Amino acid sequence: MKISIIYSSDTGHTHRLARAIDIGCRVTKDTNTQLIRLSEQDFTGSRWHNEAILSELDNSDAIIFGSPTFMGCLSSKLKAFMEATVSRYMAEMWNGKVAGGFTVSGASAGDKFNTLTSLSTFAMQHGMIWVGLGANPFNKDQNINLSGHYYGATGCAGPNDDPVNAPTQSELKAGEFLGKRVALYTTKIAYAV
Repeated sequence: MKISIIYSSDTGHTHRLARAIDIGCRVTKDTNTQLIRLSEQDFTGSRWHNEAILSELDNSDAIIFGSPTFMGCLSSKLKAFMEATVSRYMAEMWNGKVAGGFTVSGASAGDKFNTLTSLSTFAMQHGMIWVGLGANPFNKDQNINLSGHYYGATGCAGPNDDPVNAPTQSELKAGEFLGKRVALYTTKIAYAV
């Protein structure tokens, strides 16, 4: 089973959460993962031009999308990537794949919900099966999802844009939890078919 985690991260905060999700995915037996961090080389101007990454995603059983929340929305890099997937949309190439999402913003609320709903809408337009966080913030034993975001894993960079301690350990634990859930449901679907 192959899970791809594709994301943009300029400051490294979203990258830290992506790595935690990757760790969670790999807990499931026979799971291969790959982190795909978008870079300037994937674009010509503001237009996407990396067909090799799209081919990698075509061959994935699950795709987890991540973006920082900038001004209440996705990063321009992830948005340009999403727009470039129209050929996959028209051919329904990702229909039935499992999907999940994550985001990091500067503030604890930070309008992350808008980013997560944009990611889930994008995935569902492709016919993908969205897996949310599935963690109750009131379950003190888990210490997961303390901010109450259900659509995916979230983090906060903090007011000082802390490059070392943000996202918090609790937020990274939520990322691992999301990775485990995506891998679990990808396995269940693969064996049900």
